[in-house]
Amino acid sequence: MKYLISLFLIAVTQFSWSQKSEKVSFAYNATEFVKVLEDVEKKFDVKYSYVDSIATGRKITLPKAMYSLEEIHSEITKQTQLRIIKIDDRFYSVVSGEETEMKSYALDDVLVEGFLAKGINKTSQKVVLHPQKVQTLPGVTDADILLTLQQLPGVKSPNETASGLHIRGSTPDQNLILWDGIRLYHPGHLFGMISAINPNIEQTVNYYNKATNPKFGERISSVIDIRTTDKIAEKIKVNAGINALNADAYLQVPLIKNKLGLQLSCRKSFTELLQSPTFDQLAKKVFQNTNFKEFNNQNRFGFQDYSAKLNFKPNEKDALSLTGIFINNHLKFKTEEADFSTNNQDMAISDFGFSFNWLHHYSSKFQQKTTLFYSAYDFDYEKVKYYSVSEFEGYKKLNRIIDSGAELNFSYEAQEKLHFDFGYQLFGNDISHLFNSYNQNLGVILGKAHHYNLTHVGYAFVKYDYDQWNFQAGLRNNYYSQIRENSLEPRVLVQRELSDKLVLQFSYERRSQISSQIRENFANDLSLENYVWVLSSNDTYPVQRANQFTGGFIFKKNSWLLDFDTYYKNTTGITSFSFDFQNQYDLDIHKGKGFTKGIDFLLQKSAPSWRAWATYTYQDSQNKFDAVNNNEFFQISTNTKHSLTLSFYKKIKNYNIALGWFWHNGKPYSALNDAGEITSYNSQTLPDYHRLDVSGFYQFVGKDNWQYKLGISIYNIYGRKSVISRELQRQFTDLTDFITPRYTVQDYYSLGITPNVFFRVSF
Repeated sequence: MKYLISLFLIAVTQFSWSQKSEKVSFAYNATEFVKVLEDVEKKFDVKYSYVDSIATGRKITLPKAMYSLEEIHSEITKQTQLRIIKIDDRFYSVVSGEETEMKSYALDDVLVEGFLAKGINKTSQKVVLHPQKVQTLPGVTDADILLTLQQLPGVKSPNETASGLHIRGSTPDQNLILWDGIRLYHPGHLFGMISAINPNIEQTVNYYNKATNPKFGERISSVIDIRTTDKIAEKIKVNAGINALNADAYLQVPLIKNKLGLQLSCRKSFTELLQSPTFDQLAKKVFQNTNFKEFNNQNRFGFQDYSAKLNFKPNEKDALSLTGIFINNHLKFKTEEADFSTNNQDMAISDFGFSFNWLHHYSSKFQQKTTLFYSAYDFDYEKVKYYSVSEFEGYKKLNRIIDSGAELNFSYEAQEKLHFDFGYQLFGNDISHLFNSYNQNLGVILGKAHHYNLTHVGYAFVKYDYDQWNFQAGLRNNYYSQIRENSLEPRVLVQRELSDKLVLQFSYERRSQISSQIRENFANDLSLENYVWVLSSNDTYPVQRANQFTGGFIFKKNSWLLDFDTYYKNTTGITSFSFDFQNQYDLDIHKGKGFTKGIDFLLQKSAPSWRAWATYTYQDSQNKFDAVNNNEFFQISTNTKHSLTLSFYKKIKNYNIALGWFWHNGKPYSALNDAGEITSYNSQTLPDYHRLDVSGFYQFVGKDNWQYKLGISIYNIYGRKSVISRELQRQFTDLTDFITPRYTVQDYYSLGITPNVFFRVSF
């Protein structure tokens, strides 16, 4: 997949070959290969796609003379042993000698190449991210995938976590995250501060936030579809590194030439043994307002993730793969109180899954993809307070999900401009949770549920290009056996190319969701982990449904880009415990609905060695619930109406640096009076939030031809301390608190200055 960007560039624009056959004057003396490519792009009006690692450190020498494009390509091949593959009259791919020829597939047209950074492209439906090709972004260490997505307009993380993505007024559980078809329910490490998806695996990330292809469902917000490479390496490849939190390695091994290949990855924290300044800052933020203070050999936090993939290509028509992943976070902490009692707290959170994918080509126009998957999520938390050897009280919380299914997807290219997708999917969801309070004499079940649902899905999608118009339409139908209910979901996108500079587009989509997270109100010292996955039922938690309308345009002229999108989304089926709102009077579940209206805006200026961009998001998200706030709408607690980023990237030879300033309004909160009653719902606003981030790396090729990369990032470089959240927390001091709820206000602060460093080597 190193050259997948090149495939996306097919059909963007056609240019005459006569221009490329002309000769232009060049003269180089041991000049950086990347600089030569940039000059050739300008003078011949062509574009090259390549992996940074194969270009870094290579030099070109040309005596002063007139050269045609073919002669330049010939010299590049002679001096670098790299091959130039022609995509069309304008686009070329630079690959290493070991890579085989590319195959043509019907792919979405690229509207924007280099969206924010090289390695990020935008099509009509989605944003395509190639983590290993992305140039450095401000504050992002070692290409963290979820932190990279937060640089896009409309993607927010009000609590400064990597995995807490709030996209167009949604909550994180409303995002569908797939890894080779495996559903991920806890995609974060260190309570979401970094992504649990190893960014150094060779993979492609497809991000959808509107007009989603109907083959995707299950959630009402975005889709983050991550696909690891299906390529079988020609030789053993290793990519390994270390940063201030963990070490990792990625290995590609050919078992049978061009037939069978194995990929292995592992990442393991060393925070159990060594607490770096980076970990100290993250832990200070995560565990604030708790009694988790000192981490050592006894009080430990750690994380790990492992993956494996076996690719098999028995013939030209078939490709099979078997993928597995394991993600784990674990916390063990013991504290002593002033009354000589001790608190023991243990937490383990894991995601495990595997998938089987079979792609079969009946012909060059018709193909079938079959997927089988199994996903398991486990949350296990226990807190025991010992007063003496024989006296204790404890609390236990369990949450388990088994998610499995099968997909039969077909794709048919009827004509060059007419494409069809259709298929059938079957999903099974088994979700349970338990809250249990106990002491030496008695155990009390505070909450318990176990539900199962089978979902049958049929879908169809058509894409048709007519003159300057692009039409995409789809229909998805879900049948939920648990509640015996259908959900019909149309999806439409219309695009009009007014000129080679201006593209207009409009879309509509309807989506539904049967599993979601609720906020539990029982005793728990960890504010970031007091959510539980539940399954919808007719009487308690309704199916969540959302309708989204969007309209916008993309304007490109020379090196300028303007991307504008406005949207309106309404949501039904939410509850007071599922949408980040906690009622302080009772434990009843209040049903409600909401809406979000907003604008996403990007202005970007690109040059061969630098790029500058600004993004702005306006968002107004409001909900209302039965018997709350006189049944009137009020802001959701994560609503930040105005968000602005200003970023700059510069490349100087082998050095890359990025600087970014991030600002948004403070989050709203509800105020309590002296009696502990809410006087107004989310009508107060915290102070504005802003920070400055910087990232950079140095990349070079050693005498052994190994690729090396050394980098650093500093988050919140000027150390501004901001209140990012003001929450109402229920108290459980004595038995009466279980009957009559009592609350206090708790402030949560942003990260301080947080440095990180990394070193990587690949060969």
